[in-house]
Amino acid sequence: METDQLSTTLAEAIRKFEEEEMTVRPAQVTVMIGEELVLVHLKEVLSPSERALAKTDIGQAVLLRFNTLLFNSGSDPSITEQVSKALEREVIDVMTSVSPLTGSLIVVFSLGKRLDV
Repeated sequence: METDQLSTTLAEAIRKFEEEEMTVRPAQVTVMIGEELVLVHLKEVLSPSERALAKTDIGQAVLLRFNTLLFNSGSDPSITEQVSKALEREVIDVMTSVSPLTGSLIVVFSLGKRLDV
């Protein structure tokens, strides 16, 4: 599958997850696939209360941990498993970052070795 098609497929899976599991409709989901990582930008997914929470160091740490856990186990199969399967690569780490100003979430999947499919 081509990179553009993979990006679109992953963006739709992540959008569906956000809508069904989190009851949030992202304004936009952008997926960029690199050789060693996948970068996902979810625009405007934080609620007003999450934005307020993200303004503090402790609140931001809670949101980051929460979102990382969700991407690892919030659906069946998890988003992490879906990324791994689609790219036929091991996902070795997931990192998140939130913006209290824009309500956006950034997710970075670090990729490892190729999977034997």
